[in-house]
Amino acid sequence: MNRSLGMSVLAALIFVSGCTLFQSSQAPSAEETVIGRIGGDPVTYEELHQQFHKSHTLASEDDQEIAEFADLYMDYRLKLAVARDAGYMQDPEILSELEQYERQSAYPYWLERHVRDHLLDELYERSKELVHAQHILIGLGDNASPADTAHAYNRLMEAREIFLSGEKDFMTLSSEYSTEQRGQSMGGDLGFFTAGWAVKPFEDAAYALEPGEVSKPVRTQFGYHLIHVKDRVEAGPNKRFAHIFFMTRGVPEPVDSVLANAWQAHEELERGSEWFDVVEQYSQDEQSRLSGGAIGWINYGMYEQEFTSTIMELDEAGSYTEPFQSVYGIHIIKLDSIYQPTTAEIREELSQTLNQLPRLRDNQQAVLDNAAQIGQARFHRDNLVAFEDFTREHFRGNITQIDYPDALLDQTVFSFHGNTWSAADYLEWLIPVIEAQTNPQYHHRLAGEFRDYAIDSELVSLTRDRFPEFADLSNDYLTGLSVFRVNEDSIWTYAQQDTARLRELFESNPDDYHFDTRYRYVRFSARADTTLDRVRSMVDAGEPVDSIRGEFTNVVMRRDVINRIDNEPYSMLQGLGEGEFSPYFEYRRRQTTMYLEEILEARPMTFEEAYNKLVTDYQTIREKEWLEKMRRRYSVEFYPEVLQAVQQKQDD
Repeated sequence: MNRSLGMSVLAALIFVSGCTLFQSSQAPSAEETVIGRIGGDPVTYEELHQQFHKSHTLASEDDQEIAEFADLYMDYRLKLAVARDAGYMQDPEILSELEQYERQSAYPYWLERHVRDHLLDELYERSKELVHAQHILIGLGDNASPADTAHAYNRLMEAREIFLSGEKDFMTLSSEYSTEQRGQSMGGDLGFFTAGWAVKPFEDAAYALEPGEVSKPVRTQFGYHLIHVKDRVEAGPNKRFAHIFFMTRGVPEPVDSVLANAWQAHEELERGSEWFDVVEQYSQDEQSRLSGGAIGWINYGMYEQEFTSTIMELDEAGSYTEPFQSVYGIHIIKLDSIYQPTTAEIREELSQTLNQLPRLRDNQQAVLDNAAQIGQARFHRDNLVAFEDFTREHFRGNITQIDYPDALLDQTVFSFHGNTWSAADYLEWLIPVIEAQTNPQYHHRLAGEFRDYAIDSELVSLTRDRFPEFADLSNDYLTGLSVFRVNEDSIWTYAQQDTARLRELFESNPDDYHFDTRYRYVRFSARADTTLDRVRSMVDAGEPVDSIRGEFTNVVMRRDVINRIDNEPYSMLQGLGEGEFSPYFEYRRRQTTMYLEEILEARPMTFEEAYNKLVTDYQTIREKEWLEKMRRRYSVEFYPEVLQAVQQKQDD
């Protein structure tokens, strides 16, 4: 369309869209008071009142404002009637823009109305428990071959069978089966963690297991995991700790001398010495020593698990541990305080956590996953596997050369929101995807990409069914676009093309189309006065002003024409003659001077110079004339006395 979406919203959607993207409209009540008619169709007070408050969300019940709004709304309803009769509601260009709007709006609508709340509720429920998990991880890249993927999956299933048989414990299997990276196993014991700590597929699988259970292979961005949950415990209150720390780094084993020093500090505490005094005397943690050894609020998953488990056993504020050694050194830990946050506080903290998590930041995938659940998306596994097996068996680098049996292509491989996709549909999608690969091959992950493609193609339909308010917004947008097109075709474009009327307007109102005195100026800005001195010297010596750009890389130069010089910084032009510089002054943190190139005297505009202003002025005239014509054509009737009576009754 010729004008921007922003212009259409401003000009045509004011009555139908309200002030927020997700504000819904409702049908008028049954008991309706008719305040006007357009082509025989009633316009009710209830409808007017509703639209007034959608367009004036902060407005009070002012009778005069509503009466003035009634005139505008009757004109809007008239334009809507014209749009319907002209077929704009079925115009392909308008429908295309509507489709684009719906697709762009569906994702944020889901995020605001469903996804974020769903993820926050899930985090909150899961945060009530801590999960102690171990895992085996076989690393796989996103583009792993089908053979590598199958090998990793089968290896983990093998490890799972061995564990379930009792032949080996899980950590032994993790050491044997996990991928090594820089000499370290990628699997292992993760200790206790809470919701939001792990990537979502891993978290989903872990929280679905009971203690002692082991998952089937779980795919994440890191590869395939086999997850064993050792324990689940109820999340306790928040705990803040302080410590007395003794370094063991660089101390040869055994660290008996360090441990003896720690026990000496412990004995002083037992004899009644103040914690702060003992910390200041003994602790080797310089960052916390002068603040009573404070190390802040600690929970599972923040530090090494054995260290965390030891200190979390403290359950009385003021109690402290005996000296113990961890991977960090030797500690005496004191429980400073305990705080049990309210539900509101927990949800607020989790909300801040959620904002930083990939599961929400990757909002498109989050929407698709939630839509999949709501729309009951599912693969028809047997049919999909049959198609994939046939494809792998016959694939020789070019998928278009595979001769698939018709019976296979007719099979349904995916369904969502009451729609089905056959193997033929999947193949049609696959062909350009595989042909775009550098090394063409079929991956099982392509089925997941097809799932997202299929859900995306039906997301607008699902959103309309799931959220009636979204359907209302889409209908409002369609009517708004149609009214905008009426304005464009019958008023704005017409005004641009009616040259005879424009010339008549120009010749009849010469005083409206003239230039006041104008000032052509150049503004120079630099960091230092000395730079501006050099600029001024060059210009005063007769160098062209435009040459300054090429001579100085550290000078900001702005040329323009202005007709008012009473506001800063243009007031610096006052009193200057042509070719003169203003005194230096600070503007936007730079030293600045104004150079007056030319004073343009007041004069009448030519028709060409006045054209844009003429079009704007004539559009108002054209709209008034066109509306009068349409009012006669559609037999528009407005009953201000009925409106006044309703308002009077409400005031009473």
